[in-house]
Amino acid sequence: MKALNDKFMMQDVLAHLRDLMTQGGMAIQHSNCKNMRAVVENVTKRTTENQFLVFKYMNENNMYPIKNVTDQELCEVINCHTKQAN
Repeated sequence: MKALNDKFMMQDVLAHLRDLMTQGGMAIQHSNCKNMRAVVENVTKRTTENQFLVFKYMNENNMYPIKNVTDQELCEVINCHTKQAN
């Protein structure tokens, strides 16, 4: 059996966290119980924090390279998406 490398394991963790976010979003939409909603909100908050830690680890270890964009490039993307939504 082939050993899993760090990048593959981190990608798997990110996929799992993404699934948790999706499930949490659906649970919030379908619950009118204040206590249940509070639990889901707490889990969602922790999941986003963990997701960022995994991303940060991957980025620092060249497993998830990102391109830094200028303010102008960011505004162009935001404006493009805003126009598409309207």
